[in-house]
Order: sequence, then structure tokens, then C-alpha cells
Amino acid sequence: MPSTLVEKILANAGGRECVQPGEVIWATPDLTTMPEVSYPAYVKRLADIGVDTLANPQRIVVAIDHETPAHSVAAAERNRLTRQLAVKMHVGHLFDGEGITHPLTVERGLVLPGMFVAGADTHTPGLGGVGALAMPFGIEVTMIMATGQIWLKVPETIRVRVHGTLPAGVSARDIVLHAMRVIGPDEANERVVEYSGDTIGQLSVPERMTISGLTVDMGADAGLVPADALTLAYLRDAGVPEPQMVRGDDDAHYAHTIDVDARALEPLVSIPPSPTHVRNATALDDIAIQHAYIGSCASGSLAELRAAAALLKGRKVHDGVQLLVIPATRRVHEQAMAEGVLGTLMAAGAQIAPSTCGPCFGGLAQLAPGDVRISTSTRNDPGRMGSADARIYLASALTVAASALAGHIADPRDYLQESAS
Repeated sequence: MPSTLVEKILANAGGRECVQPGEVIWATPDLTTMPEVSYPAYVKRLADIGVDTLANPQRIVVAIDHETPAHSVAAAERNRLTRQLAVKMHVGHLFDGEGITHPLTVERGLVLPGMFVAGADTHTPGLGGVGALAMPFGIEVTMIMATGQIWLKVPETIRVRVHGTLPAGVSARDIVLHAMRVIGPDEANERVVEYSGDTIGQLSVPERMTISGLTVDMGADAGLVPADALTLAYLRDAGVPEPQMVRGDDDAHYAHTIDVDARALEPLVSIPPSPTHVRNATALDDIAIQHAYIGSCASGSLAELRAAAALLKGRKVHDGVQLLVIPATRRVHEQAMAEGVLGTLMAAGAQIAPSTCGPCFGGLAQLAPGDVRISTSTRNDPGRMGSADARIYLASALTVAASALAGHIADPRDYLQESAS
């Protein structure tokens, strides 16, 4: 029977020849990821019921990424406990201040096409950028830790096909923000969104991860991009000797197919209080900002830092704006430093911080009442970055950089055209 990529992955994870949407199955994740803000609590929950060993510790990734460097005594104690418990429980991979979980695990070659990954973080679906099915869970992760399995309902798949060349100033985030306009939460609920088309084929793996990860904010279970030759080349560079292609069948059934003309897309912005409240950047130029942030699991890649630096080169951030830049991983930080990207950003007035979830998690660079920030992070709920009376707008690195220059939300195409003239 023809199967979508999601169905093939879950059939394999469930030890089945095939599965159908709506079926409830037991699945064995190939990898389970969790941050320091949840891992010690999960270990304690298991200890309270008498479970003191992990079923598949070699398949577990623990990352200290949310509160690093520690910015409170409580965070320092939790980070120390995470280190101790990772050793005690023999977890396969502990990353301590190396970067944000999702880009880090892909960068290190731990996630491959066709994998089923479970994660104790909302934006775990970012791993779908390499053709994996990565789904977020909460306390249910303890079931995986104890038994190696989890039960779930096989989701239907919505297919989004994107064709054409993206206009200058338009990026991967604008693709997924457009998808949020088209796919409502009722349609996305209990489904996975698969992105394909020649436009997607031109995007780098980090850009595909941006799309996959942010898809969860429209209400979907996950997003993913089927692997192609570019994916395999990226994974070889990451140290994977012989990555394999896993794709769905051409005649598989999809719940719905949406076609997008990339040439018609514009820079988009999510306005408070939800990522799904999407507006054109040009319609928001009356919104003054005091803070701008480029980073997070969604947009801290080398490609996004390069794009922002190219736009900011030879220019200065507006006097009333604080621009903070955080590379997603230490390796990205080192590459950006070696290329002079960080130097360009600093010359424009940006502050650079070590790799961390930081502002996106709400523990670093908090906002005061009345403050406005435009950010490449994942969420803009009230209180997400400090005061509930602050406002957070979400956009691409290009749009954030343009806004930092203007002192208000700005369309990056204005600056790109200025540079070209």
C-alpha cells in the first residue's frame, strides 16, 4: 500500500509493514532529546515509582541549553544535577553549553532521514529538516525513558508544495508564516505538514529546520522536509558515512495538498499574542521597537547570521534599539567568528552572546513593561520574555536586521534595494 513518509517512519518505529492514519500504535523512538530544564524532574519522577535505569540510554540526548550560562542559583544547581544524573543514568549524549538541542543534534550527525525522534521540547519538529519525524512530548517522555516505547495515533499528512525562486528579502520563515495563514489550527490538528517543491529543494538544511520547527506553532504534530541529495551531502559533512534516503511513495494519499507560488511571497511578521497572527511587514512600519534579537533554534544558523550581517554591513543599528545576536551552536559561533560575520554584526552595534536558548526561553535579556522586541525566536506569548506588558513580534533574521536599523518594524527589501542602487 502506498505510504507517506510519516507513515513509513512510524511503521518502521512500530515494527509494522504499514500503518494507517488514525491507528494507535506503540513506537520505539530512534532518539529521545530533552533539555536540562526537564531532565532532572523526569529522572525524579521515575525514581519515585521505583525506576532507576533507562531502557535505551544510548538513544537519549540531554542538552544543557536553556539556562547556560546559568543566570540564577536555581539554574546553576539544576545544571549541576543534570550533569550528575546524565553520568549516573549512562545517557548516550550529554551536551553541556554546546548549543541548542535541535540544531546541535543535526549538526553532530545524530538525526538521519527516516528516524522517529521524540523530544521534551515544543520545537523538536525542527529535526524534521533532515527528513526525520520529530514529535514533541511532555511528561510522556518518562514512558520512553522507562520502557523505550511510546503510544501515539498515526497522523494524516498535509502536503505543502512550494515552487519558484524566493524574491530577495524573503526567507524560509516567510514560507512557514505564509503556511500559517493558509492552514488553520483546526486543519493542522493531529496532522503533520510535509514541505516539498523546487523552492524547498533550494533551501539549506538549517532553513528547512526553520520551516519544520515552526510548523508546530500552527497546531500540527510536526513538520518535515523529505531528504534529498542536499540532505545527504549535509549529513556527510556532519560525519555520517553513508546516509540513506527515505521518502514517501509518489502515489501516497494526503489529507490535503496546498501549492504555493514562492515568487508572490513577501516578508511576514507574527504579531502578539500568537505566531499564527501573521501580517505583512510593510503594514507594520508604525510599530516602534526598542529591542531586536537574532538567534534561537529557528534562526541562529550561520546562513541567517550571514544574511543579517550582509544587510547590516556599513550601517549602524538605530540609537534607540538594542540588537542581540546569539549563534545557535558553538560551532556556528566559531564559524561566524572566523568568517568575520560576528565582526560585521558588532561593528553595526550588535551584542553577541554565547549559544543558548536565552531570550526565547525567557531567562535572558528580559523585557520591561511597554518594551517592544522583534525577534527570530519561536513564541510571542505575553510574558514570554519578561513583562506580560511587553510586546514580541516574530520575523526572519533579515526583517529583524532591517527593523534594528530603522527603529521600527521594517521591510528588508527597502535596504536591499538601497544597497543594490
